[in-house]
Order: sequence, then structure tokens, then C-alpha cells
Amino acid sequence: MASLVYTNVMAVYGTIFAATGPGPGNPTVEGTITAASLTNFSDHVRSLTVNDTVAMQDFTTFGDGGFTTQKPGLIGADIQVEFNQDFASGSVDATFGAAFTNKTLGFWDFKPTNSARGATNPSYVYAAYVASYPVIGQTVGDRAAVTVSLAVTGTYARLTA
Repeated sequence: MASLVYTNVMAVYGTIFAATGPGPGNPTVEGTITAASLTNFSDHVRSLTVNDTVAMQDFTTFGDGGFTTQKPGLIGADIQVEFNQDFASGSVDATFGAAFTNKTLGFWDFKPTNSARGATNPSYVYAAYVASYPVIGQTVGDRAAVTVSLAVTGTYARLTA
């Protein structure tokens, strides 16, 4: 049985995707975030939750004997990223505060480790908008942190090459 303790998850953000990026209208995703727009936020990420979801549609009829009948509908995802807050130029607040205010579509690439993408270290790529950006939310003496909520739009993928 394989086991893994997350110690070096890779969390990369950018605004330009080379090849066919995730997002609306792209049925096949391949490529990566371009180096020119890429920022590695791994050293600021404290926790990461990616929930792939499907909207279940209710097809229950009177003939179903009192049981619910459901079928999967639209697929989506939502992402929560907790950062150690950083107000430096080009860091957490400058990047995601601006992305929220300007409604910027960003690309995310998450991997279990910081090693190269492959069969045992898949890359999960998403196109997402910042749906929620709580600028400050701590009490006296707390660690400066921010949890950014991301709304995924369009196609996303698990890539191994």
C-alpha cells in the first residue's frame, strides 16, 4: 500500500496557459502555465482543498417505490486555498486582491509533490476566478492568514504528461 505525507505540495498560479488550457470551451486540456505569468505560491500555502463535484439531477417518479432516482449532471469544482498572508509586491495580497477586484481568470496547477509531472505525481489544472477574498479576518496575536475561495470555470484535467 502506498502512503504519502504532504510536505511539499506544488501550488502554481498564472494568467497565461501554453497549449490548450483548462476553462470554458476547451474539451481537451494539455500544456502548462507559461513561465512568464507563473508564480509558485507553494511557500505560502498552508492548506489546500480541491472538491470536484457533480450536480446530481433528480429523476424520481411515483413508480420508484419511495426511493430517489438520480443521475449525474454538470461537473464542476471549488477550491479553498489557505495562505500565510503576505502584503509584499507580487505576493498573496497583491495577486489575489487584484484578481478578485479585476475579475481575472487565473490558472492553477496543483501537484502532490514538487517533482516533475508524471503518473505518480499527477498535475491537476484548473481555470478559476477568485470568488471570495477576505482581506483581514484575524484577532490580536493571530498568524496573518487568508483563505481564498476559487470558483472553477469550464473544463479541468488531471495530467500526467
